[in-house]
Amino acid sequence: MSDVPEAGLGTPPGPTPDASPDVSPGSPGSLGSLGSPGGASGANPGVVPGVPEDGSARGVASVWSARAWSRFLLMILATVFASAVYVNGGHPAWAVALVLCLAVLTGVLGVTTRFMADDREGHWAAAFGVLTALVLGLEAWAGPEWAVTAAWATSAAGWSRSRHRKPLIGGVSAATGLLVLSHGADVGQAVVFAAFVLLAGVFSAQARRSSELIDELRSTRRELARLAVLEERNRIARDLHDLVGHSLSVVAVKTELARRLLSLDTDRADAELKDIDATVRRALAEVRQAVTSYRQPTLAAELSSAVRAAEAAGIACEVRAPETWDLPVPVEGLLAWTVREGITNVLRHSGASSCVITVSPVAPVSVEIADDGSGPPEGEGRGNGLAGLSERARALGGTLTVGRRDGGGFLLRVEAPKEAR
Repeated sequence: MSDVPEAGLGTPPGPTPDASPDVSPGSPGSLGSLGSPGGASGANPGVVPGVPEDGSARGVASVWSARAWSRFLLMILATVFASAVYVNGGHPAWAVALVLCLAVLTGVLGVTTRFMADDREGHWAAAFGVLTALVLGLEAWAGPEWAVTAAWATSAAGWSRSRHRKPLIGGVSAATGLLVLSHGADVGQAVVFAAFVLLAGVFSAQARRSSELIDELRSTRRELARLAVLEERNRIARDLHDLVGHSLSVVAVKTELARRLLSLDTDRADAELKDIDATVRRALAEVRQAVTSYRQPTLAAELSSAVRAAEAAGIACEVRAPETWDLPVPVEGLLAWTVREGITNVLRHSGASSCVITVSPVAPVSVEIADDGSGPPEGEGRGNGLAGLSERARALGGTLTVGRRDGGGFLLRVEAPKEAR
């Protein structure tokens, strides 16, 4: 279908055969967190389900940052509203000027106190005390319309690390309602102002908790990724010790024996040298097999890469697969290579707008990539990628099916027995 080599595109959706080994510990597979780095058989322990990779995690954090600034904007508008009411209230010019200066100071102090929330040296407490006195003093002196500015104080309390933030929010809200009543307003008005101030603090506390959870998830993801890499290094070290350590020990012993026998019994020395040669060749074959296993792509990683590559090309890609699977490494590798080659052809030749990848881990296992495109031009033979994929399938007793579908579109399907030959 394509003349693209098995590695796929110039920048393939997944790791190339010569890429560094995947740090996933191996089977069984998992689709629980597609595109995650590390984890059991393709699942990525570096990513907590529902929280994407670093770029997307920063996007989540930026959403909360945008919400914080939206709350600032709301409180600034409330302060502007109170100022407008006061300016139109027929008050003396000096009083208007003083109140407007205090309003500006309230906004500046409110924003500053928000960003001092992590200060552990007591500066936040002092700033919060001044801010609270300022907003309640404005309300007491300038009128009930200034009750809305108390939201600056409750918002700062909600974002703080103080153990007393709930009492602080409740106390400022209650004081706001009582001051409104002291100006002769009815109970309904007092409740509305107090509720506005209270909700500003509650929403700020919720945003703080969400921000802390995002930080915890990031930290957990980094630690899981570190542990996955460490575990993989330990596994490789164990494999190398088991594969090479024993063989080298045998070679060392036999070499010493052959050296001693050279002057005593050349026939036995020759036999020992032949054993050394056989041992070295067997060790070399085992090392090559181990390296091939390390380079084997994982199905979950390839599915994740396929989805990202398709979306980047503007193609809607749906994956239909179970949450977990338990497949032999060669079989999972075959399915992973199929997904890589299939999505490569969808991107380069099909002209499709959507595709569906279906994985069936029950015997006989299969993976199918179907799109709504036209496929390669008529008369174009199979390229190197499909030829190599066909060879891989035959080596495991499987089959490769490729061609146009009856209902329109193009289909690539590989089926193989669950137990590799």
